Amino acid sequence: MIFPDFELLAKADADAKPGLAGRWRTLRRLVQRSILNQDLRSKERYFCQNSGACGSHYIVDLLTDNGVEKVFHEKEPDFNEIGVQHYEHALPQARLVRALRYTRHNAFFEANNRLFSLSHQLADAFPNAAFIHLFRHPASAVRSAMSKPDVQQYLKTNVRFTGSLAGPPESTPLSRFCFYWRNMNQRILDDLQSLQRGGKRVLWLCFEDMIDGNIGQLERFMHRDLSQKKRDPSHVGAVRKAGKFESIEQWNEADRQQLEEICLPLYQSLCERCENES
Repeated sequence: MIFPDFELLAKADADAKPGLAGRWRTLRRLVQRSILNQDLRSKERYFCQNSGACGSHYIVDLLTDNGVEKVFHEKEPDFNEIGVQHYEHALPQARLVRALRYTRHNAFFEANNRLFSLSHQLADAFPNAAFIHLFRHPASAVRSAMSKPDVQQYLKTNVRFTGSLAGPPESTPLSRFCFYWRNMNQRILDDLQSLQRGGKRVLWLCFEDMIDGNIGQLERFMHRDLSQKKRDPSHVGAVRKAGKFESIEQWNEADRQQLEEICLPLYQSLCERCENES
C-alpha cells in the first residue's frame, strides 16, 4: 500500500486537524471517500481543462447563474505545483488518483488550469468523468498573462514558468508565454484525444463562441438547458494600459510573428475540432 500524502490531503479540509489525531482523521476520511463510498466515485462529473486566462471564471459563473450546484473554480487544493511536477516528471499514478478522489469527491464541475497534466488521473479516479477543453485565441490569453505588474519576476517565481513548460528560460517574456500557451494546450489536447479514443466524453469549446452566447454544444454535452446563455464577463476585457499589448493588430510585427509561429497552428487545429463537433 502506498502511504497517503497527508500534507496534500489535509489541504482539502478547511477543518483539518494537526498531529497524529489529525492524520488519523484524514485517513478515515480517505477510506470513506475513496474506498467505502463507491457511489461518489461513479457519479457524473465534468472537468474543464484549460491553459488559464481563457474564460474559466466565466464558464463557472455561467453554470452557477443557471443553478448548477457543486461548481468550482480551482478547487482547493488547486494542484498547481503537482500539475507542473507531473508534466516534467511523471509522479506515482496511484497516489495522484487517491488524492484526486479525496479532494474532488464532491465536485460536479471544476474549471482548473492546474489540472492540465492530470486528465488521465482524473479519468481513473472518476469513471464517469467527462472533459471540456476550453481554449481562447492565444493573442488574448498571452495578452492577459503579460498584464502582470512585474513580468520578469513573475516568470522567475511562478512554478509554472520555471521549467520546460514555458520554453527556454533565456527567452523573452512574450516568447515564454507563447510556449506556455502552446505546451499546455498541446498536453491537454494529447491527453483528451487519448481519453476520447478510450471512450471518454470530450468537448472542445472556444471561449469566443461561448461569450457570444453560443452554448448549444455545452448544453448538449452536459445534458442541461442553460436558460441564461450569457453573463457579464467580469474577468474579461482590457488587461494592459494603453500601448501595451492591446489587440493583436496593435502589436509590432516581430511580436505578432512570434505568436503566430508558436501558437496559431495549434489554435487552428483546436478551432477545427470545434467546427467538426457543431
